[in-house]
Amino acid sequence: MAGPYRDSGGDEPAEAPRDAGIVGDVIAQFADAHAYLRELVQNSIDAGSPSVDVEVSYERADQRLRVAVRDRGEGMTRDIIENQLLVLFRSTKEDDRTKIGKFGIGFASVLSPNPEVVTVHSSRDGRRLTLHLYRDLSYELFDAGPATQTGTTVELEIAMPPGDVSAYRTACETALRRWCRHAMVPINFVDVRPEQKTASRIDKPLELDHVLVQVTRSTDDDQLTVVVGISGTGGHVGFFNHGLMLHESPGDLVGNGIDAKIQDSRLGHTLSRDDVRRDRHFDRAVEFAREVAQGALADAIGEKLRELAEAGDHANHFALALATSSSSVRPPHWWVPLVEPYAGKRTILVGALGRTAWAAPRSTALTKRMAADGRPVVLAPDPELGNVLARVAGCELAFVHREITAITPEPRTDADDALLAFLLEILDEVHRKPRSILLARLDGLHADALAICAADENERIVEDDNARRNPFGLFLRRTLVLSVEASAVKGARAAADPRVAASHLARAILLQYRLLDIGRSERILDIALERAGVAR
Repeated sequence: MAGPYRDSGGDEPAEAPRDAGIVGDVIAQFADAHAYLRELVQNSIDAGSPSVDVEVSYERADQRLRVAVRDRGEGMTRDIIENQLLVLFRSTKEDDRTKIGKFGIGFASVLSPNPEVVTVHSSRDGRRLTLHLYRDLSYELFDAGPATQTGTTVELEIAMPPGDVSAYRTACETALRRWCRHAMVPINFVDVRPEQKTASRIDKPLELDHVLVQVTRSTDDDQLTVVVGISGTGGHVGFFNHGLMLHESPGDLVGNGIDAKIQDSRLGHTLSRDDVRRDRHFDRAVEFAREVAQGALADAIGEKLRELAEAGDHANHFALALATSSSSVRPPHWWVPLVEPYAGKRTILVGALGRTAWAAPRSTALTKRMAADGRPVVLAPDPELGNVLARVAGCELAFVHREITAITPEPRTDADDALLAFLLEILDEVHRKPRSILLARLDGLHADALAICAADENERIVEDDNARRNPFGLFLRRTLVLSVEASAVKGARAAADPRVAASHLARAILLQYRLLDIGRSERILDIALERAGVAR
């Protein structure tokens, strides 16, 4: 259909495609049925608009939904409309790096929702033009009179029953938030209803979502900006031009387990609109993101580990440590929290712990004793932290409650002294006596034991191998530590006759060390009877 301009003389417009199959193929490339919104926002940004409004309204009387994209850009002339906008594969933006579009096919996407008509109002050079584009590819172009401002509005009129309207409104907003969420100009979604008009901002800063740590860096010329971070959910990379998303997908392009968003005005999407072009600008952008990940991000993770450890935020500290250990980033410093203060601090560098470090899930009498003994204990609520530190720092954690027993001496009464004196005599008579006997509370691995071995009465922390030693050595005798919580010791201390109590306790001790036989058992009985002045 000839527009009014066709009768006014002037230059003959370029031939626009009249083959519905060609246009249909172009439209089919847009996998997202609402991608036309991205294309129209892109055009508005390329036109230099300081903001873009996307308005959705519905006329129940004629069951028509209207989607309008309004900008205050430079507008279009008749020549641009007829020889650029309406002609496939022709664009004025190909050599302009400040523009996003390159191929001249984006406007065709307005036909993807099958509108009854697409109306374009554009003002430039003091004139306002109106274009009606129909689904059969015919169009009308009018001179709508003088204009005092510049800008363009593209409105789609779509036949739609009332029951489908709500879902379509939601789909429009979702598409905008997907494609335009980091636009460099304000993008407003305006939901017009009979009772109210609601506006919400779509654009937000270029940042990663749901990450534990992220950093932002730009090149010296500010043309390339990358945001890299770590989330623990696997790598994910997005590419943007002027804040509009070109492509995003899971993957380890920037590094194993690294999330990234890359903004560069020199990046472009492929002709099929489903990917970003792999060219030298792409390669440079990815390499810069990798450098930031291994440099600034690694430093930030190290600092965040220290901050979380000092703040006592152990859940997030562990989450970050676990995510980092599964990634390709290695911070220069690994900070871990301590169960008890060590040298006045609640954190420590893994490098200061050596190849093996003590750990515990919480504060106990054992960890307090180890701290008093000058041994730092790493706070590890989750045993997996041991695997993390082994992977990233070559430091293995040994959990104190599995390896260590703490000794806390018990004050002795006169009755205790008498009991232990008789016990030493009996042990010496039937086998060999230890160096000494100590009454104590035991915490840790052998908390439930009757007795353990210690080097001497001053030892307060005993590792498992030493605790299991025989205190009755022929050449090297050690201290026998009796647990005051053991039932045999409690019974002996409560007994009225320390001689009888000592004989029962001696049997229990020798039984634990597999030294009790019939001969020694009878000898213990004889000694008890002798001490009591009773003939057998």
